[in-house]
Amino acid sequence: MSENSYSISKFFLKVNQALWKRATLQKVRNTFYFIDWFLLFGTDKREKEIESKKKKKVLIVYNMALGDGIMFLGVAKHLRNIYSEEKYELTIACQSAFRSLYEETGIFDEVLPCDFAGSIVNLKKRRELFLKLRKKKYDVVIDPVGCDNCTTNVFVTRAVIGKEKIGVLDKTLPHVQCPEWMRKKIYTKVVGIDENNLHLIEFYAEFLKNLGDNTCKAHPAKFQKIELNLKLPDKFFIIFPTASMGVKRWPLDRYAFITKEIQKKTGMKLVVCGTNHDWPIIEEFLKLIPDVETINFVGKTNIREFIELIGRAALVVTNDTSAYHIAVAQQCEVALICGGYTYTRYANYNYAEQGYKNPVLICKKMDCYDCNNYCKYNNREIFPCIDNITKEMAWSIVEKMIDGGR
Repeated sequence: MSENSYSISKFFLKVNQALWKRATLQKVRNTFYFIDWFLLFGTDKREKEIESKKKKKVLIVYNMALGDGIMFLGVAKHLRNIYSEEKYELTIACQSAFRSLYEETGIFDEVLPCDFAGSIVNLKKRRELFLKLRKKKYDVVIDPVGCDNCTTNVFVTRAVIGKEKIGVLDKTLPHVQCPEWMRKKIYTKVVGIDENNLHLIEFYAEFLKNLGDNTCKAHPAKFQKIELNLKLPDKFFIIFPTASMGVKRWPLDRYAFITKEIQKKTGMKLVVCGTNHDWPIIEEFLKLIPDVETINFVGKTNIREFIELIGRAALVVTNDTSAYHIAVAQQCEVALICGGYTYTRYANYNYAEQGYKNPVLICKKMDCYDCNNYCKYNNREIFPCIDNITKEMAWSIVEKMIDGGR
């Protein structure tokens, strides 16, 4: 499944795990601002452009992972209400693996695939990325991700050549790590949003309202059904046990327990799926459940087929937000083994008034919920808000879902 596969260096994963385990170390990311001075040296050459009769160029910087992108697509079409096709050429810079996802929308004139994942700590790839991004000069550069922390979107926005650079800052978030002086150096305008308890789709919607579209209303993304050339049983369930970082991953032995109980109760077959990047964790998980009837589609679907496959499941259980947000968008029964680090922003959907079925959250509330990934419990292999969820607690909730209770 090369189309939706991507790789992240083992070195980066180890470094990032260390930063997550000791949150105060996350400020080390600020140093990339100074490192990039050297990487940007001599990269200002651009292709010659004919300026007359050209549309204005707008670039959306969206380096985020699949789950975030699924939420962004809940409001992305409203960009065209702000930047019309008649006057603007709209480009989105995205992770290469997700190119087809954005092309399918028909929103963008160009989808610019980038190796964001590979260029985070690999300085050679980082410079190559900057060279690619700086081939064109844009009239407007928009960073909808948020400039509260020194994450890749901030540095990419800096590297892009643009007359106007617009960012967004959630003023309610704790532990903001990107200093104000850096934001002023990079962005010509930062939209401040000072509204508590916004889900991420709502946050994006508020940003687009500030850019000029008052009709923008948050809701989960919608996907048309597609054909699947996969042999699937009439009913099946999906366990997706991966997570972006080890500190956010619910232990595999607990997933194994849940899996066995689901199959024992329902008789449904287990389907595992994902990218080749997910395989090492899924392989380890499968070794714990040798007697469970399983269908393995890991690496056998492209990005769009992956979304369709999840949407056909009778039940999805995961603590990975990519599979979770897809399941919510596809309106299938889904339970999230839920930590509290970004509980309100990422986990807590509430669109029932618009006719959507809300997901089930399996969590054990703590006073430190919504810490913005700044865990005060230092040097833990797993965040306590995830580790405190027992297999018995999770199964009791999943069993109720199977029995029709939510």
